[in-house]
Amino acid sequence: MILPRKTPAFFGSLLIAIFFWVFFSFPVTAAFILEAPHLSIRTVGSKMPPGSKQAGSWNIWSNGEIGEYIMFPADGSYRIAVHAAGTPALGEWPLMALLVNGITTGVKTVDSEYFTDYIFEEDLPTGVHRITVAFLNDAAVPERPGSTRWIEDRNLYVRWLEILPSPGGEPDGEPGGVLPETGSREVWAAEGRKRELRLLRRADEQIEKHRKADAVIMVLGPDGVPVPGAQVHIKHIRHAFLFGCNIYQWGRYSSEIFNRCYKQRFEEVFNAATVGFYWRWYEWERGKPQYDYTDQVVAWCAERGIRMKGHPLLWANEDGTPVWVNSGANGLPGPDLQKQRVEEILGRYAGAIEYWEVVNEPSHLPGIKIDDPYRWARAAAPGAYLIVNDFNALATGAPHFFALLEEAIANGVPFDGIGIQAHEPRTQRFNLDNVVAILDHYATLGKELHITEFTPTSAGEEIINSYHTGIWDEETQAAYAEEFYRICFAHPAVVALTWWDLSDNGSWLEGGGMLRQDMSPKPVYNRLKKLIHETWHTEETLTTNAEGRAAFRGFHGDYEVTVTAGDRTAVFLYHLPAGDTPAAERTWTIRLQD
Repeated sequence: MILPRKTPAFFGSLLIAIFFWVFFSFPVTAAFILEAPHLSIRTVGSKMPPGSKQAGSWNIWSNGEIGEYIMFPADGSYRIAVHAAGTPALGEWPLMALLVNGITTGVKTVDSEYFTDYIFEEDLPTGVHRITVAFLNDAAVPERPGSTRWIEDRNLYVRWLEILPSPGGEPDGEPGGVLPETGSREVWAAEGRKRELRLLRRADEQIEKHRKADAVIMVLGPDGVPVPGAQVHIKHIRHAFLFGCNIYQWGRYSSEIFNRCYKQRFEEVFNAATVGFYWRWYEWERGKPQYDYTDQVVAWCAERGIRMKGHPLLWANEDGTPVWVNSGANGLPGPDLQKQRVEEILGRYAGAIEYWEVVNEPSHLPGIKIDDPYRWARAAAPGAYLIVNDFNALATGAPHFFALLEEAIANGVPFDGIGIQAHEPRTQRFNLDNVVAILDHYATLGKELHITEFTPTSAGEEIINSYHTGIWDEETQAAYAEEFYRICFAHPAVVALTWWDLSDNGSWLEGGGMLRQDMSPKPVYNRLKKLIHETWHTEETLTTNAEGRAAFRGFHGDYEVTVTAGDRTAVFLYHLPAGDTPAAERTWTIRLQD
């Protein structure tokens, strides 16, 4: 039998036939692919150069994000594949988070130096969503302390994002359904601002519900008989909620006029102060801590009823390492010195300073674990209120911080509050709907929440990662701060909000103060002063009824009550507690004297 000669045309026809057989015999699901170096959302990082092992990818730097605004055409389940690679440091690989509209919805460990697809499954409604990937645990090991050469450098590289309907969950019920496409940032921002405005309207209702309580004043005469017709003037003089600021520049200006102005401006707005204990600067010479200075600050605050927090006792950072220490391999003081410091400072100040951030930023700087230090602190000062504090929670949700807190609770580590810093990334305007979602999430841990370091600036930097565009100027700083304060004050789990720093003259970030370099108030100072002391203020005059009773609803905190009955006037001080308290604790009985 003679077979036909197989010509090139024959093979071409065969390949075409195979292609059509495969194409029509098996369902094909298309994908929407976005190359990382061309994404419109890129906070910090760089494109890897041609010829490198990671060519064509984007190297995300510390706390950075990359992503895109994407229009999803239908409600449904979508698969988002991130083509990524990483390098480890300190025995840990990069943690990569997927964020939808700024909220972390999943975290993957990128555990290979070869590019691999990391899959996230997301249920998304129709509309434009901000889809980004973030690097959660950037770190490097220097050749030696202070060196800029790295022995190890943890890196996260992303080549592309691929989006396709999930198997069995295509938006239109059929394989290869309508795919997403690049969306409009303007549409995303407009919808987001509508959500913010709804939350701000709701905030006023939540403040009325969570920050105020009903109270009754009973006025009795010297004989114990109710006094009808007495005038009762009630004045709210101090919030139970902690409106605070760090007090680091107290008395430190060369100008005595500036020092007086600083103290006056501080006292006019704040009822809480963060007192600094950074080891490197607090104990420059071993055995000679700055107790004399701290004693003065503590006395000044105590005289004015300003409640205090100590920050930080231990920090795995240069500022947390004294220059005289014979440091170990990680450049930090040893456990014995750490314990000694915690016990000595708490032993001296725990009676005056109520709140303590014992270990600062433990999920980002794991050189000091929280377990032992918080147990040392609890033993040294059983009545102290202990806070675990870290950053980046409002940017990504900081799932590694949340996991650390969960583990600490499970292990019985003693702490009372969660500290959420609010200035990383430093020019981000945290969208208010994201703020509420993240506060709700952290509140599930059952601890009180403290916004510990809030620093919107006014130095002209570009606003990033926000529904809003433009720059951070004085008006933007003021407008956002007012909205942020309203949202946080409305949240029932939040008990404190601390600004970081009072004045541009000494602020850690340019333009980060409420006061200018010359100590004159910026718009943000006047707005927050009015909000705290006028809008959120209770003051009225009541008249007792036939039973000698007068009722009111007021903000939690301290009150001055002035009672006038005939020719007798007397002044009393009372506290209206926060939380669910028995009616008896909200009934103030005043007995007038002859």
